[in-house]
Formats: sequence, structure tokens, C-alpha cells
Amino acid sequence: MTKIRWRWEEKDFGFRFRTGRGQSTAEHYQASLPDDFYLIPPGQRKLGKARIDELARMATIPTGPRVVPNPWQNYDRHWDWIENADGICLNYAGCLHQDEIDRREDEGVARAREFLIRVLERPEPAPVTVTLIQQLHRELMGEIYPFAGEWRTVALHKGDGPTRWPLPMTGIGPLMEVFEREVLSKTPFIGENVNAVYLLVSEIMNEMIAIHPFREGNGRAAFIVGDLVLMQNNLLPLSEYDEHRHQAPYFAACEAGRLHKDYEPLKRLIAEWEEEALARWERENGE
Repeated sequence: MTKIRWRWEEKDFGFRFRTGRGQSTAEHYQASLPDDFYLIPPGQRKLGKARIDELARMATIPTGPRVVPNPWQNYDRHWDWIENADGICLNYAGCLHQDEIDRREDEGVARAREFLIRVLERPEPAPVTVTLIQQLHRELMGEIYPFAGEWRTVALHKGDGPTRWPLPMTGIGPLMEVFEREVLSKTPFIGENVNAVYLLVSEIMNEMIAIHPFREGNGRAAFIVGDLVLMQNNLLPLSEYDEHRHQAPYFAACEAGRLHKDYEPLKRLIAEWEEEALARWERENGE
């Protein structure tokens, strides 16, 4: 079975092919199983007929796929709102399972870190700005979601916990402007006191996570922004975070920052991760 990866050429969604002729022509996206496909009604297609025909000629029509219902809800709404029954957002690859989303997000982290290296190679230390955060998020999520780099337009509630991130009436933009003016304006920050560096990184991460500016990828983006400030001060990135060991204290530290602007708990965790990273670096390099 030959599939076309339409996203890479057209920023459309999923693997697609066409069957039939004229009015009987149907477009299908790959569903959760290799031979299952879900039908996209004509009114929901994102490409023009001429381009569809051109790309369709590149495909070998598979034999007898089983067509299943379109899993995405509210396809005619803003990208932020479109999700399947399991809450997985509409994505360029047509992924319907969280494991596959996680794998692709890991690839996005690698791209975002490459972007970080380019920023660090600039002649002068770069300030962290709202624009830079959006650029980083596009590197992080741009190969997965259509809303990469855009402020969310929905309220969020993650997991089984009580934490919610409502959508302000004025949107996320004004909150990010305040964040830039009151917090990010402290960068670039090059300090001899390592605790002062840790505290600023904690403040930036806490405030960014409290706002939760994006539909997906807020935690990953906050860690990478924190890495930028650390690495500008010749410190190691936050690579020692362990979901099994650190998730509970990390979530508690984020709540302390969100509810009370208490940045000390996360600062202590950052210091701990730095010590672990340095110890590992010394072991691996024989220092």
C-alpha cells in the first residue's frame, strides 16, 4: 500500500489517497489500524481540486480499505477545539494514539534544542522574548499541530488533578505582554551568583506554566526556555528531570508558583537537577 505524506508538502492532515472517479471520488485518511481509513467529507477538505488531483496521481490505490468514521470532532472549528473522543488534537500526521504523539513530540524536542543552539551561537546573549518563545514552540510542535506558535483559544484541564487554566476574556496575548514586561525583561541575565540564576529560571518557568499560553507543549517549552538562561550562564540544561521521581514535587512547585508566586520550591528542584547533571557529566568525562 502506497501512502502520500501530504503534510510535508501541503500542511494538510494525515496520510491520504483517493479512490473512484468524478462524483464518486472519496478521500480517506489513515485511521488507527494499517488498513483502516476514515472518510473526510468534501466540505472539510483543505486542498483545492487541482492540487488534490495532482497528488492523487502519485498514489497507488490500496485494495479494499475498511472506511471508518472521521474521529475528529468539530472539524469546522478553530484548530484548538478539534479533538477525537480520547482528547487527542487534530494533527498533521493523523495520529490517534498518545504513544505516537509522544514519539513525535520527542522528535520536536530535538528540533527545539537545535534552535536553542542557534540562539546560543549568536554574538551576544539573546533576551528571552515572547517572539522567541513562539519561534521555539513552532520548532517544538510545528511538525505535529497546526496551532504551533499560536496562543491557545480554549480553556485547559490536564489529567485528573484540579488544576485548570481558564481562557481570559481578552485572550492569552495580554498576559504574555505582562509576562514579557515584568519577567522576561530581566533577560539576558548573566550572573555570578548561581542561586540568582536558578531563581530567575524558576520565575520564568513558573509564570509561563501558570499562563499555559499554548494548546499543547507548555511544560516542554518552559523547560527549554529555562535551558536557554542556564546555558547562557555556562550551566547544564535541565536534562535530569525524571517523571517517576520528580513529577509530584515538580507539580507541587508549579502550584506554589501559580498560586502564591513562590518560586523557591522550583528553584530548589532546578539546583538538584543541576547537581545531578554535573555529576553525570563528570562521570562520563572522567573528571
